[in-house]
Amino acid sequence: MIPNYLFLILLFVFHCQVVSNKSNFTQKESDIFAEWAGLSTNDPIHQKEMDLSWNQLISRRTLITDYVNRKEHNPQVKTVVYPFSGIDVLNLFSFYPTCENYILFGLEDPGYPSKYSELSEKEKTIVKLGIRNLSNHLAGRNYFTYRKMKEETKKKELNGAYPVFVAFLKRMGKEVLDSKEESIIGQGIEYKGFQIILFDPILKKRQTLTYFKIFLIGNEGSPGDGLFEYFSNLGEIGIFTKSAEYLFHGEKRKSFRDLLLKQATFIVQDDSGFPIRFFPESKWKRTIFGRYEKSWNLSGAVHPEEQPELIQLSKDTNDEILPFPFGYGYLGTKDNRQSAVLVFKKKQN
Repeated sequence: MIPNYLFLILLFVFHCQVVSNKSNFTQKESDIFAEWAGLSTNDPIHQKEMDLSWNQLISRRTLITDYVNRKEHNPQVKTVVYPFSGIDVLNLFSFYPTCENYILFGLEDPGYPSKYSELSEKEKTIVKLGIRNLSNHLAGRNYFTYRKMKEETKKKELNGAYPVFVAFLKRMGKEVLDSKEESIIGQGIEYKGFQIILFDPILKKRQTLTYFKIFLIGNEGSPGDGLFEYFSNLGEIGIFTKSAEYLFHGEKRKSFRDLLLKQATFIVQDDSGFPIRFFPESKWKRTIFGRYEKSWNLSGAVHPEEQPELIQLSKDTNDEILPFPFGYGYLGTKDNRQSAVLVFKKKQN
């Protein structure tokens, strides 16, 4: 027999766990999320189109997961930051599946709160078309282009990234428990965003996803500008970045780049993220999955640095070709011969 006081304690703990995983949304709001994700039978056309792209996306996610598990990929960080992310949650969660906090920033308007329930049926159709257009776009190349994201999220009916994030997270099996506005106050500027509270039924844990609209012009990351304080207060972080247009190459965004790297203990990226010169072998364990031969000059993007050290690392490793596309190598070759995942883990002192 369990003593009465122990039984009451166990009952209280169980009750707290149940309450903590209870959604704060109404049934109507939850139905809207399912509709965005194409998980509702109310719109069979949207459902069918989302099924087609997400069958491809989930298949690729399984490829990535199986691959990194064979490589004993195990990032031990609670918080991961994804600079220049767009709405790419699928790759982020594939490489960092068990984190507690996911912080992303990009150029898309947050779009929170959504006024979807106030729209006409025609306007709602435009919202769902935008979601599936972006879903198809990601399925086709495994990265977003800024032009396509801007084209869809700037439509007044969609009004930002929030509905797309929710649709994608729902498709990934996450339960959306709550959302709230978030912002970072800088010097004469407010970086607007939102936070989504999630529950993963497989991991049986809560997770948060926070997104901000942040445009780095080059002088951010100094004390007093808001961004310095926000990211400094995160403590140790992991970083994920891909298809980042080489924005951290060169010295224009040095202050913000240094701010992130000072906090980082684990990094997953393609060659368009941080140059390998920031990860000397004396301080970092450097791993490459796939193969790297060169970077790609993109129209309107930062000119990539020459990285002979990265070329040599790839030659020394002589890894197999990746079974999935990753980064701009796919753009240049139309296959995975030039796809490479770079993993840098900070060594213990």
